[in-house]
Amino acid sequence: MSVYIRELSRWLGALGHVVDIFTCAGTPRPESPLATNVRLIHLPVDLQAGKAKGGAAAVVPDVFAALERYRQRYQRTYDLIHSHYWLSGMVGAMAQTRWHRPHITMFHTLGAVKNRSCGAENEPARRIAHERWIAATADHIVVPARREMENLLADYHARRETISIVPCGVDPDLFRPMDRDRAHRELAVPADAELVLYVGRFAPLKGLARLLAAVALLRQQHPRLQLMLVGGDGPQSAGHQALTTEVDRLGLQKTVRFMGRVTQQALPLFYNAADLLALPSFYESFGLVVLEALACGTPVVASPVGAAETLVKPGVNGALVRGDQAADLASALDAVLAESRRTKGTADRIRTTVAGYQWSRIADDMAALYTTVAAHHAAGRRTKALLAPCGAISH
Repeated sequence: MSVYIRELSRWLGALGHVVDIFTCAGTPRPESPLATNVRLIHLPVDLQAGKAKGGAAAVVPDVFAALERYRQRYQRTYDLIHSHYWLSGMVGAMAQTRWHRPHITMFHTLGAVKNRSCGAENEPARRIAHERWIAATADHIVVPARREMENLLADYHARRETISIVPCGVDPDLFRPMDRDRAHRELAVPADAELVLYVGRFAPLKGLARLLAAVALLRQQHPRLQLMLVGGDGPQSAGHQALTTEVDRLGLQKTVRFMGRVTQQALPLFYNAADLLALPSFYESFGLVVLEALACGTPVVASPVGAAETLVKPGVNGALVRGDQAADLASALDAVLAESRRTKGTADRIRTTVAGYQWSRIADDMAALYTTVAAHHAAGRRTKALLAPCGAISH
């Protein structure tokens, strides 16, 4: 989510829009420039103390109070509020009422869908109730993929005419094909290795246990197979420890490498070193890593979640996994690994499959939506859904 907010704001700023990003992350610098016309503002709110007193939603009034103090102190006015995630959506709703400004929200994930998609998830009923309220009161809802719109309609009874599909974007100058041998050398990957890459959080919803089981099934056919895991919250986190236990149980100690978190600037090296990116998730609202990998010319094997079912074209740039079992995932991995060995020099062709998703174009489309929502708000009516950008995801 932080990548999405940063990149969208950066490109909106480049278009001449002034964007203030508010967060409660602690820092000695309360305000700092992030890009042209973009400020990052840290509100002095102790989130952990607030959560301890009454749960995550308990801090919302404190966050809005801090936001309002900042606005009044510096005499800032805003034309539109764009909130991200359900907690910020609650703050956005308060600002919508107090400031009489239009509120656009983007959930990024939905509690009801998380619970339905993975039995290990346990999002509280309070969160889901707040999400329903936000969906009902916001002037407009942005979703990054058609499937997320369908989730809002089915699970939250949102009004179709107030939802627009605007996909995530990618920086094609950063995420681009590079020399694979060089990437292997820099990451200490053997030249003859078959490398499967995962990038993301270490949570049950991400399907990593299924990925490990699939890799175990492929060891005999692919003795040079390696699985590289990028992300997680460090070796002491519960997610990391659960995965290392599973690696030990499956005897994959020499196959799996934990790389920790890496910066956005370093990610292209990993994508280019890989034979494929695996996205075994049970639920994604979009799946930004799919865009990043494809922009680097790396094929993707993914569950049909988020935008993957639109972006991944079987036989062209990867495969979609049909079925929930490890064997289904292993079969898809095997097919794409075999295709990768037979066809060299396909990176540029794969990259063309995500042409049109550059952040500059996404920002253009989002700015157009902002203008329309603001005009409809001024006229006293909610905005009807707009056509999606890129011509890639429509409604």
